[in-house]
Amino acid sequence: MKKSLLAALAVVSAASFMSSTAFAGKYGMDLPNPNPEALTVVNSISEVNGAVGGMTETAILYPIAGTVNATVTNMKTGETLGTVSQTGDISATVEFPFSFMGLMGDWSVLPATLPWTMQNDFTMNIGGSTFNIIPGADLTGRAFIATGPAEVTGTTPEDMTMALRMAGCAGVAETSGEGDYAGQVGSICMNGTFTFDMAFNGVGVSNCTLALHTPLQ
Repeated sequence: MKKSLLAALAVVSAASFMSSTAFAGKYGMDLPNPNPEALTVVNSISEVNGAVGGMTETAILYPIAGTVNATVTNMKTGETLGTVSQTGDISATVEFPFSFMGLMGDWSVLPATLPWTMQNDFTMNIGGSTFNIIPGADLTGRAFIATGPAEVTGTTPEDMTMALRMAGCAGVAETSGEGDYAGQVGSICMNGTFTFDMAFNGVGVSNCTLALHTPLQ
């Protein structure tokens, strides 16, 4: 087994051990956390599949669905090492402006960013709780054309894929009244890639952060 893999496994094991209540209680460990006590922060990686599902007068409708997975982080650098287990699922209808079709051609003629959003059918199930977008707190997203593709695979139009950098945030509320985050509200921010082929079928991978609190009223 390679040393790098052994080191990664050691970090994972240590992270799991040190994050446990038993460890903190036994050794009196008090991890610094500048967040307000009322704030709960949950990090995950979601992986979804999508394809064009229709169009309106102003947008391409792009249904997506997939999994939400718990992450493991390097304790020294904060770098995400990977995922350890599926903790939920996610689905939504993304809205892309028609300018997104320009991604099939010359990126240099496109603006530095392109806007995108989601419809209010967004649903994220995690920790036994269900989150939906708060009406009026719609997702505001941007695709970063200026960064160029994060990855390009294939050499012909038939097998080529390109990974576009994307990010976006929305206000969310827990609506089921169940699970680890019952009744909480807050924000979700997604930061990752949308990898698409020349038929505009895609795979989205988002590093998701939920920042939650219990409403005061």
